Amino acid sequence: MNALKRIVQVLDNMALWIGRLTWWLIFPLMAVLAYEVIARKVFVSPTIWALDISYMLNGILGMAGAVYALYRGGHIAIDFISSKWSPRTQAGLNIIFYITCFFPGISIFFWFAFRFAYESWLVRERAISSAWMAPIYPLKMVMAVAIVFLILQGTSEFLKNLHVVLKGDQL
Repeated sequence: MNALKRIVQVLDNMALWIGRLTWWLIFPLMAVLAYEVIARKVFVSPTIWALDISYMLNGILGMAGAVYALYRGGHIAIDFISSKWSPRTQAGLNIIFYITCFFPGISIFFWFAFRFAYESWLVRERAISSAWMAPIYPLKMVMAVAIVFLILQGTSEFLKNLHVVLKGDQL
């Protein structure tokens, strides 16, 4: 069980560090938005790049935030029903969920995200939503990488639930 505990610790630490590192992106996001508001409202000189930068930063925050949310137990759950059940029963239900829904669904999502990012990277795709035409392929690659970390954190959650079912206590 020490090996299992160590694997879970490593996976959880990755999610924790992703959350901590990504949190810092809030500051450049706020700076870009504040700059755009001041440039637009005070100097009547809107930028062509602020919208692109803000949705890219916000996208990274959302994708990496999903990994951290899974680590913290922040995703949708049926706790209002299962809270009356024993920890083993709850963990067993979670295991069934991970096997039947999470892993198949996230694997399909990864397959499409990877292909989406790979094709975008090959052509060095640019956003056509603004005159700036920002490079969009790095953001698409971030999506695929974030899904890998989501799968890893899902593995950690699965292992924690498996331990509860087999041993009856938390890791």
